[in-house]
Amino acid sequence: MHSDEQKEQKLNCGQEQLSRLSCARMRTTLSAILVVLLASGGVGQLTTVPSAKSVEATLDSKEQELERLYASYWQIQYQLEQDATSVSDKDVNRKIRDVISDPELLHTLKVAHLEDPVLQRRRQLFLEVAADSQISTDTDLVTLVESIRRDGSTIRYKIGGKLLDRPELDNVLGHEVDRDVRRQAWYAQAELTQLTGDRICEVMKLRNQLGPRYAGEHFSDFMLRRRATNRQELLSWFEQIRTSTEPEYRALLSRMQRELRVEKLEPWDLEYYFSTLSPELESKLGLEGAWKRTTKVAGLLGFDFSRLPVDVKITDITFGGYTMPIWYGKEIKLLVSKHTGIRFADTILHESGHALHFSFVQEPTFILRDNYPPPMDEGLGQTMSLMMFRPEIATTVYGLSSDEASILNERRRLESNYSLRVLMVQSEFELEAYDNPQQDFTVLYDRVCSKYLDVDCHQSNTWGYDPFYAAIPIYQQNYVLAEMFAYQVHHTLDQRFGRNWGREGGSYLHDKILIRGGSLTLDQIMQQGTGEGLSAKYLVAALKAQPTGAAAKSESK
Repeated sequence: MHSDEQKEQKLNCGQEQLSRLSCARMRTTLSAILVVLLASGGVGQLTTVPSAKSVEATLDSKEQELERLYASYWQIQYQLEQDATSVSDKDVNRKIRDVISDPELLHTLKVAHLEDPVLQRRRQLFLEVAADSQISTDTDLVTLVESIRRDGSTIRYKIGGKLLDRPELDNVLGHEVDRDVRRQAWYAQAELTQLTGDRICEVMKLRNQLGPRYAGEHFSDFMLRRRATNRQELLSWFEQIRTSTEPEYRALLSRMQRELRVEKLEPWDLEYYFSTLSPELESKLGLEGAWKRTTKVAGLLGFDFSRLPVDVKITDITFGGYTMPIWYGKEIKLLVSKHTGIRFADTILHESGHALHFSFVQEPTFILRDNYPPPMDEGLGQTMSLMMFRPEIATTVYGLSSDEASILNERRRLESNYSLRVLMVQSEFELEAYDNPQQDFTVLYDRVCSKYLDVDCHQSNTWGYDPFYAAIPIYQQNYVLAEMFAYQVHHTLDQRFGRNWGREGGSYLHDKILIRGGSLTLDQIMQQGTGEGLSAKYLVAALKAQPTGAAAKSESK
């Protein structure tokens, strides 16, 4: 994962789709660390308008130095994520701040007359990054966020006389047969809210103060724009997905209640249910041989990981997966947490999508390489993740029978109907929380939870368990958009190359999407790659089990 305020880590939410939040990775963009110190009244009016040539030369120099510093930064983060205590990122952060703490440069960028589209785009991204950085590196904000993150990493949850860390608690929620133990695990999430909830509210209030000051608009609206979307468009997609799949979701709830043999479904039943659908597949798709199978999937598309600058390590980290671009195209490091079964296989495939993107991205400068649309990068992770659920891949690469492949695919459809609603809960809750940080968040969360999940969350005060609210704000909607992206890309490749894409399909994916960074907008990338803007219709069709493209043609035959 790669984020704007910390590292773009992936959320470890207890189901395979949320865990990839990958960690969501958390991978970080340039704006996560950059600090722009605008001295009040310190920049006078320039006597002459700077030339485009001088602006370009200055940006070239700044970005080259930043690229070198970020290589050091990511190498340190790689060690810190593995609990190294002998390294610190304070010095490199200071050097990064020194490179861009130039108010005269920012003024120059704002007044310069630039005709070249690439140079215009670089200026736009640099100024957006600067505003983002001024917010995220505010001294008071950094202090609060670091304290929240530290407490979230060290807390241990009390379950049945045992103390569990976060991955262990998530595994209980997702796999524990004893319903009462799952109930205890559900309520144990509130322990983190009790510890950090007040500080998260303060973080939101502070960001709301900083947004208008540095970005000239409400914080959440600015961040949505930074994430390549806007509130009206996003909530419209959410509503389309929710209402279009309501019959399927209600049928899923009825099935859960019947098969779990419970009188009333509770929140601690929902995620667990999916582990009961295909327990025999968990061992076939687990940790053993996972990376080898992942490289085989990539090889079918003509991507040879043995020739790519990607180093993979499976270890214990807080989030599901984390892919770090030490040097774009030259050195990529990938960490994956030791989860179990299908969830692990899904996560490592997702992270491989990020690794391919970071290996192949072709942009002329660092800021263009580092400021890609987040839904595209997450979508490339999901494009790879979906490969495991295609029957022709599940049988040949993962060794499943045709029946097992069908079961696996149906499990993902059912679980996606649930997990995407969880993501929409988290995202909509966050937007409404920023609208009014004074309100009762427990009441708000229950209302949004009921809207999407149709269960009683019992005002259990679990909202603060989500690490994104403090560390990576306004980000989780990207995982919903990533699913839309991935299904749209799969539809396009199915239409062009049939069910077995082969190297031709891989070349198309490379040329149209994998090489993209920040030069083009998300809409431009989708138009060039799929012939239309980002759409929810292919995701909705998948959730409703309505085949599209080559799959539809195959069924009709």
